[in-house]
Amino acid sequence: IGFDAMSFGDAIRSALRQDPNIILVGEMRDLETVRTAMKAAEMGFVVFSTLHTTDAVKTINRILDVFPGFQQQQVRFQLGASLRAVCSQRLLPRADGKGRRMAMEIMRNNATIKDHIENAEKTDSIKDIIEAGRTQYGMQSFDQHLTELYKEGVLSLEVAMDAASSPSDFQRALDFF
Repeated sequence: IGFDAMSFGDAIRSALRQDPNIILVGEMRDLETVRTAMKAAEMGFVVFSTLHTTDAVKTINRILDVFPGFQQQQVRFQLGASLRAVCSQRLLPRADGKGRRMAMEIMRNNATIKDHIENAEKTDSIKDIIEAGRTQYGMQSFDQHLTELYKEGVLSLEVAMDAASSPSDFQRALDFF
């Protein structure tokens, strides 16, 4: 930046002219970057990016919050149409003390998720759709994956509980098994 391109947004727009197969945006921090990345996705480019959020719902909300309020409904429609997946991860200390293990949440866009993105009153219930779509769509919530990792002995109960999105739901899931 400053030598090859004057700004990050200029660099992304220039990349679009090069007809790339994939665009990697290190982090979407501002309106211009988010808008350009979304435009590239709408144009059919595969766009990967990072956001410092803790789960899929917070990722969607962070993207929306970058835009002024009067544009958010239109952005919901754009996001619902172009988003393919959100993968969130947390690196947690292993129970055996030998490094860390990734716990992940995976949300794949489908008709139900799209509807929940487009309708503000439904967005917060995306977590329920993720949990229900585990078998059919390959989605999983953090708490589902934490339960699995704890049952396999990879994570201690304390670490899993501390990392859970909803410790009470996590505890109920353990009681169920």
